[in-house]
Amino acid sequence: MQKFKATNNEQLFLLPPSIEDFIPCDHLARVINEVVETIDVAEVEGKYSYLGQKSYHPHLLLKLLFYGYSIGIRSGRKIAAACESDTAFMYLSCMYKPDFRTINDFRKDNIDFIQIAFMHIVQLCKALGMCKAGMLIIDSTKLKANASADRSKTKEQYEQWVERIDADIKNMLNEAEQTDKKEDEHYGQERGDELPETLRSKQKLKEKIKQALEQMNNEKERINLTDKEAKFIKGNGKLDLHYSCQTAMSEDGIIVSAYTNNCASDRTSTITSVDNAEQITQDVYTEILADSGYATFDNYEELNNRNKIIYIPDQQMNDEVEKQNNPYHRNHFTYDQEKDCFICPENKELPFYSNNTNKRTKQQSKVYRCNDCHTCNKQTRCCTKGIYRQIHIEKREFIRKQIRERLNSIEGKIKYLKRMRIESVFGNIKYNLKYINLYLKGTKKTTAEWQLICIGHNLKKLHKLKLA
Repeated sequence: MQKFKATNNEQLFLLPPSIEDFIPCDHLARVINEVVETIDVAEVEGKYSYLGQKSYHPHLLLKLLFYGYSIGIRSGRKIAAACESDTAFMYLSCMYKPDFRTINDFRKDNIDFIQIAFMHIVQLCKALGMCKAGMLIIDSTKLKANASADRSKTKEQYEQWVERIDADIKNMLNEAEQTDKKEDEHYGQERGDELPETLRSKQKLKEKIKQALEQMNNEKERINLTDKEAKFIKGNGKLDLHYSCQTAMSEDGIIVSAYTNNCASDRTSTITSVDNAEQITQDVYTEILADSGYATFDNYEELNNRNKIIYIPDQQMNDEVEKQNNPYHRNHFTYDQEKDCFICPENKELPFYSNNTNKRTKQQSKVYRCNDCHTCNKQTRCCTKGIYRQIHIEKREFIRKQIRERLNSIEGKIKYLKRMRIESVFGNIKYNLKYINLYLKGTKKTTAEWQLICIGHNLKKLHKLKLA
């Protein structure tokens, strides 16, 4: 009696095998196959011609891209190689072996359609009861741009670079002229009108620098020669060329809005993220959760006018909690509505003094000032800036006060903890799937790439629903 199972690599199948036999019934590839078949690709099909060799169907290439991004493979070469060795890719490609250029060109030529596919999958999640309306969690993560920081320069630095290139070109031409004279002496008159490769590359570089100079609006602005839209943004603890990947997620973990920008601050993305999420899902979100980077009085006012319940702490909130131990902190001043004045801890009045508009932020504030500070023995402790104590009250301060009270309540603290769910999503994307940097260049293309990453996340959520 034999101890081991027989091994024979040349064993023939009695009946022709099916590729489905190699894929478990609960595999992610099956979910992606079903989902992609529901996407209308007529817009993409219209780009193909009946002439020439038959093309791969857009559904097939979308399946490969979606599955690749779901498991952390986005290189066209790696996807093409997997179609020859990985049974899941073989199943999705119907045993075809598309070239990596075909995969990369399909992604490059259908940037706009990726947005449509992203919206379709979000709507599908909603139809399955996964994308709950009510709470919207907003956050961003920074991914490194596909550009070198060394090629980000100011106008002055580019002009100096052009001068060095001109000097190099002049030296090359002089050397070429001397070489031509020597060759003429030895070989006579010969044709030599082709430029050396080094000289051609220098001239191309010079043209790119000139194009960058034409786009510059001021002397201090820095433009990258490789990716002109990439900007220096702090990410992963260091300042480098990054894109800010703005994301909005529903309470049950479905990403409902995804786009990139090159803004160092998240403040300008608050309303945009809410609008995008509501437009894509066709739902209204009543509760908005975000960190203090999204807080401004303008955002507070806009969301409050839309009857949103705001859970976005302002940037001074935590600092003021620490400073409230000071008995002369502004929070210990009492407001008298009838007199329109504040009463300090020493029982002195701070009447209305003037209206003030911040030159940088354009915020409008009412200024209250005490006129009796010079007679008070607590002046040195109370008046840290100037002789007279002033309190600036932004005209939308009441909204911020409501938000602080909401966040400081027990119910508010419990609800705000749900904001951390989006951090786990970013952690999985960046550290498990290794999406630390972006491959494409420009805001439009990086938005499509970020949406592909988010599509992968949503498809895995659909897969979990099917397993449940």
